[in-house]
Amino acid sequence: MVLADDHALVRAGVKALLADHGIDVVAEAGDGRELLREVRRHQPDIAIVDVSMPLLDGIEAARRIGSRSPSTRVVVLTMHDDERFVSRAISAGIWAYVAKDEAIDRLVDAVRRVAAGERCLPQGVQPLDDPLTTREQEVLQLICEGKKNRDIAQIISRSVNTVRAHRARLMKKLGVSCATDLLAVAEQRGLLT
Repeated sequence: MVLADDHALVRAGVKALLADHGIDVVAEAGDGRELLREVRRHQPDIAIVDVSMPLLDGIEAARRIGSRSPSTRVVVLTMHDDERFVSRAISAGIWAYVAKDEAIDRLVDAVRRVAAGERCLPQGVQPLDDPLTTREQEVLQLICEGKKNRDIAQIISRSVNTVRAHRARLMKKLGVSCATDLLAVAEQRGLLT
């Protein structure tokens, strides 16, 4: 299993909890890009992923894991219980959604059930049609993290002009004309973690 959370203390606690129940963590990640590298490297059966992580949020990382490592099942462990986040996560192909304030046994139970091939998703929540492409979602997160176009270009290995084009499409899709409005509308629609 690979464990991803941007807080080392949370990772240590979850890892110890899982170890107490006989579940091994083979690798840890502190951001979404590192998570993808570790999943590619270890090809785990399960990845436990936080939604709010730098460089690539957990929902987008889950979507990429689904396409790049379909045998890896994603369990989301997060503080976000808003239905918009749950819907986005379900749309990304997750197998379980566990809130950090739930009982400890809930995570262990979810991991075991997912390992057995069962999905553990909240009742009544429907997937959302995400209006943004994978790359647009990634660029949006990096903009929200305060990254400049040249920094974003370096992180996603594209040109500054490509980043500008993504930024322009984001503004058009969300119907805004400035970065401040872009962030406000994206947050209001639940596109940010």
